[in-house]
Amino acid sequence: MARKGGKGRKRIKRVWIPLLLFLPLLVLASLVFFEAILEAPRQHQPLKVSETKSSQPPRLAFIIDDGGYKFENLKEILKLGKPMTFAILPNTPQTRQAVLFVHQRGGEIMLHLPMEPKEENGLALEKDMVKTDMSSPGIQKILRGALNQIPEVRGMNAHMGSKATEDPKVMEAVMGVLKELGLYYIDSHTSSHSAGMKAAQAIGVPSAQNDKFIDAVKKTENIKEAVRAAMVKAKKEGKATAIGHPDPLTLKSLQEMIPEIEKAGEMIPEIEKAGIKLVFASEIVR
Repeated sequence: MARKGGKGRKRIKRVWIPLLLFLPLLVLASLVFFEAILEAPRQHQPLKVSETKSSQPPRLAFIIDDGGYKFENLKEILKLGKPMTFAILPNTPQTRQAVLFVHQRGGEIMLHLPMEPKEENGLALEKDMVKTDMSSPGIQKILRGALNQIPEVRGMNAHMGSKATEDPKVMEAVMGVLKELGLYYIDSHTSSHSAGMKAAQAIGVPSAQNDKFIDAVKKTENIKEAVRAAMVKAKKEGKATAIGHPDPLTLKSLQEMIPEIEKAGEMIPEIEKAGIKLVFASEIVR
């Protein structure tokens, strides 16, 4: 019996010794295999890309300045039934009347903030104008006071402002409030040296620049030509902003131009035959 037990133990040793010798090789091979898997290039899922500018229709935003005056003309512009953004002055007898009328009819509202021009002679200056000799807290106090009169606003542009908008200190103070309240900024571009866009972009305020004053010359054909220039800009760059005023000639010109804008191409050689979409200013800023 003792011999048999010895033979059994020998057989067990013959089986287990090779297994024990093979086990480290198996572990090593497994490690090499999994390391190869981990180092292999991974197949990433393609990112979902939002619509590019080229896949969107060209957009054109009309801003009507000087709201708070000429209320009857403003009402007529709203009757066009198209997206229009109205920049409304604070501190006028018709400020709240204009704001409520536009807001209730689905128009977009901006604050038209009075800001210091380079030349004041002969100009009718508004109350509580932002000036370059003011401190930043003083500028922000005026801006907040104006915004309190028009809580429905989505953004802001300057009334006049050729001097004030050139001052980086002034524009940084303005942008601080706009950033805090989530409002956008349109640089009216009354000065080619405006610091507004740079100040807005520095702290992430959504912004855009006026591309054309459409009624700088108060003649119907000049207004129409200015609108066509804005249309060409929209077609070439995907978007454009144009500023006008609540005047009878501007209203008449827009009434006659809207079909041309929406067909966009039948009358302007520079534009392919594809419509331009009229939008609010908030759809232009970035």
